[in-house]
Amino acid sequence: MLNNLVLRYMRFPEHPGKYRVVQWLGRHVVPTSGIVTEVNPQVHLSLHPRDWIEYGLMRDGRYEPQTLCFLARNLRPCDTALLAGVNNGLHLIVAARAVGERGTVIGVDPQPSALLRARRNIDLNGAAAPIRLLSAALGAEMALAHMPWADSGNQGAASLLDSGPGLEVPVITLAAVLDGLRAGRVRLMLLDVQGYEGPALAGLKHHRPELLVVEDSEEYLSRAGTSRAKLYASMRQMGYTLHDVFGGDVDETGPQPAECNVVARAAGVQVDWCPRGITG
Repeated sequence: MLNNLVLRYMRFPEHPGKYRVVQWLGRHVVPTSGIVTEVNPQVHLSLHPRDWIEYGLMRDGRYEPQTLCFLARNLRPCDTALLAGVNNGLHLIVAARAVGERGTVIGVDPQPSALLRARRNIDLNGAAAPIRLLSAALGAEMALAHMPWADSGNQGAASLLDSGPGLEVPVITLAAVLDGLRAGRVRLMLLDVQGYEGPALAGLKHHRPELLVVEDSEEYLSRAGTSRAKLYASMRQMGYTLHDVFGGDVDETGPQPAECNVVARAAGVQVDWCPRGITG
């Protein structure tokens, strides 16, 4: 009952001081494990308002609805998908439901807390059967890198670009992941790797997923010493055409696409584009 009252308050209209009240509730009322909340209809996540992204999910009941729509429409039973950057597991759960128990969804993340958080939510939704989790960062070559511990205020933003106490993590190539897991043909790959999208793509080597969904974040690309122009050029050189989730053409000189995600389509691949107006 108390959890329901807290959740109802979070969904009240915003007002001055509301987030401070929510933070107090998070410290003194909300269980450490969080509150189970329905998001992206029929997906339930255990969320905690100390994390501002999770607070937004609790408040609005949705996150990247257009990207989730694209995943659901373009993954079919028995398909293989790879999602890098698992966060709280929302995208993994949507993908797992689309491919079914005979499909495969590979979730890759170097941050232990993200993998643990995702696993709890995967189990909460009964979606574990097709999902394989891998603890690693992605790059152009095999290496080791320092990964700071995630900030409890924004756990999904943990990045190799940050500094501070943490742990050493393996950096592996996407080709090594796919070959090692004998993944075969990949229908869809989503890369949300905080500015390291370029090196991750370079690590694909001979593999060419039918569809790539790649984060286009000027902030993280700049911090990583690269640019939108280089990211877009690398995908074109791989033979992809670039679009938003609605099927419109995009380029590096224009505005960022919907939800900052570029869809790269291999030649001849059929796509079920999302209708405009998806909000949840």
